[in-house]
Formats: sequence, structure tokens, C-alpha cells
Amino acid sequence: MIRAAKVRAIARFEFVTVARRPGFLLVTFGLPLFFAGIAGALGTVQTSYFVRSMERLGFVGLVDEAGVLDDNVWTTSEELSDDARAAAVDHGFGDMPMRQFGKDVFVRLESVEDARRLVGTETLEDGAYVLEENYLEGGAVTHYAPDETGAMGAARRSAIEPSMARLLRDRMLRDRIDDSLRERVLAPMEVTRVVVAAGGAERSGERRGLETLFRVGVPFFLGVFLLTALLFSSGYLVQTVALDKESKIVEVLLSSAEPDEILTGKLLGLGAAGLIQFFVWSSMIVLAAAVFAQRLIALDIELPWAALGLSPVLFVLGYLFFGSLMLSTGSVGSGIAESQKLTMGWAMLAISPLFVLLLLIESPHGPLALFLTAIPFTSPLVLIVRLSVEPAGVGWVDILVSITSLVAATWLALRIGSRLFRIGLLLSGSRPSWRELWRQARLSD
Repeated sequence: MIRAAKVRAIARFEFVTVARRPGFLLVTFGLPLFFAGIAGALGTVQTSYFVRSMERLGFVGLVDEAGVLDDNVWTTSEELSDDARAAAVDHGFGDMPMRQFGKDVFVRLESVEDARRLVGTETLEDGAYVLEENYLEGGAVTHYAPDETGAMGAARRSAIEPSMARLLRDRMLRDRIDDSLRERVLAPMEVTRVVVAAGGAERSGERRGLETLFRVGVPFFLGVFLLTALLFSSGYLVQTVALDKESKIVEVLLSSAEPDEILTGKLLGLGAAGLIQFFVWSSMIVLAAAVFAQRLIALDIELPWAALGLSPVLFVLGYLFFGSLMLSTGSVGSGIAESQKLTMGWAMLAISPLFVLLLLIESPHGPLALFLTAIPFTSPLVLIVRLSVEPAGVGWVDILVSITSLVAATWLALRIGSRLFRIGLLLSGSRPSWRELWRQARLSD
């Protein structure tokens, strides 16, 4: 029979020991601040770089071998904006025919050879387009791009090519149809997006886009925090048992407590430390939401309160389940390195939902999501994702099935794990064979 006093003493000792470690304090309180600082700095730098890249003046070469663009299209540098005129002179385009569309300046080139030469010297940073001779029949256009343009080059092309397409349509339709009809052909649609929610309520497309982004980000970060806290806490269990065995402390513990009491005490003590760690990390999401609360309220975007409220329960159940498996499996190892290898499989099962995260976000109530919700190895993370993405589709039956499977699996893992844990402690100093484990397990019945 497990003695509560012994369990409390062991739990208190394990909690205090871990909580006083500089590494635990650093990971619990320093790591969130470090990640927040790094994310903020990198986000600011990348956003600034992207904005500068998209807003800079871009010179694009244009070779018209099909004869679509007449002389009326082109202007001199005197008709450009002041900054475009100065930049054109710096690039050596001062005397060449050009046409400006916002931040994009098209430069008329006489031949493909000129385009290749200027693109190769990076004078035309956004490349050059060639309207092939058969353009009117097949729409053939060749783009000569600088080497290694990367993602920014693709983003620039997505901004430049619509302007170029509008210019070509305008020249091909001019003097052929009425001006008002030509304008409608050039801009055939001005779409206002309205999303119809459950019950017929309407929401703007902007609100829906931000809400989707928010609901995708929350389950990802909350799930990562949940898994990280689970694996960190379970890792502490494995390290503690392995160190106790190597330093012979386990022999002292066995002289005053039963193996089941040691197992329960370690689970509770280190679980409390892990729960504190999880609360500190998950508070980052709540803090970020509080910072942008005014914006979220204005757009009628709600925090996934169900996911946030249920996450501590899922953490506790998931920790007891994975912790008992990792603690009992790790106790069989002869050292820290071997114990960590033996528990690697449980860690892979815990993170397996991340491999299908996009499918879960796209179809949070599909057959795969329902199946993974009922499996204790994947249930905590999958349920968090479903409650974050589309909470209305998660019923009490789903939550009940998830919690019931976790409780049943934890009870079974504790029963089997206590035997392995007892055997691992009693046979310290070496890793027993499978035959020896089976024999000792039968003797412990």
C-alpha cells in the first residue's frame, strides 16, 4: 500500500531540487523572453527588409519584338517622378524611353542582347521582359531574371507583372472599343468579400483572414509549448532516475520507501515543476493577445478560450501518461545516455501530430482528426488544435473520449510502468535482458 507521507516527501524533494536548478530557471523564465526578443527582432528586420524591397524603385527592361507598344506608350525621363528621374540617371537610363507605374519603371530596350547585358550586370535588378514575335497569337513572353533573386524577386515579380499586363491590354484595346468598356476590361472586378458565419451572420473578408491566421498560429504555438513542457518534464524524470541509479541514491531511497512510492512521488514532484513551466510559456500567448486586444475586439476575433482552459488538464493527463512510460522505460537503462535512447520512441509518438498538422488545420473534424483524438499518444495535441481552429465542431463527446482514453491509458501505463520501474531499480548497475524483465515481472505479481 502506497503511503501518502512518503509520496509527499519524495515529491517535495524532487520539486525543490529541480526548481532550484539554474537550468530549470533559465529554461522556464529566460527562454520565453529570449524567444520573444529574437522573434520580435527578426520580425522587425524581415518586415523592414520586405517593405523596403517592395517599395523601392524598380527598373524593368521591355523588348517589344511583336510591335504591340507604339511610341505613344513611352515618355522621357522628364515625365517621371523626381526620385525616379534621379534613379534613372544613376542607372544610365536618362536618355532612354520609359514608362512609370507607381514604383515600377519600364525601360524600352532595342534587342534581347541589350536585355541580357543589362540584366547580367544587375543594372536591371528586376530583369527584362521580351514580347516574342508571335505574342499576339500565343501570348509568348520571356523573362530574363538576375541570378539568385530569391523570395524577394518572386514577390517583386508578383507586383510588376500585373502592371505590365494592364499596359499590354490597354495598348491592344485602345481605339478599338469604347473607353468605358475598355476600363471595365482592364479592371473587370472589384470584389468585396463577405463571409457568412453560422446562423447567417456576416463578417468582412479582412476579419476572416486575420481570424484564420490567428487560429492557425495559436494551435501551433500552444501545441509546441504543450509538447515541449511534456518532453522537458518527462526528460527530467529520466535524468533523475538515471542519476539516482548511477550515484547509488536509489539504494538509499529503497531502504525507506517502496518503488511504487518513489515512482508516484517523482511523477508528482517533477510534474508540478513542469506545470509551472507550461503556465509560464503559455502565458506568452495570452500576453500577446492582451497587447493586440483592441485590434482583436475591433475585428470580433475571439481567443480560443476552450483550448486555453483545457490545456492544463491535457498537460497533467499527458504528463502522467508519457511520464510513467518514460520513467519506467528509462529506469531499465544502465545510464543516462541509454535511458534517453530507450525513451526516444515515446517522444516521437508525442510529436507525431505535428507531421500532419496542416491536414488537422484544414479538416479539424475529419476522420483523421477524430481518430487521433481517441488515441492517448496523440490526443492532447490534436484536441488543442481542433479547439483552436474550429471549437464549434468539437462536442463534449470528443472531449470525453479524449480524456477517458488518456485516463485509461495512464492507469494501464502506471500499472505496467510500476513493475518495470521496480525491476529497473532493483536491478541497478546493468540493463536487464527481456527474459530477465519477464521473469522479474512474474515474480513481482
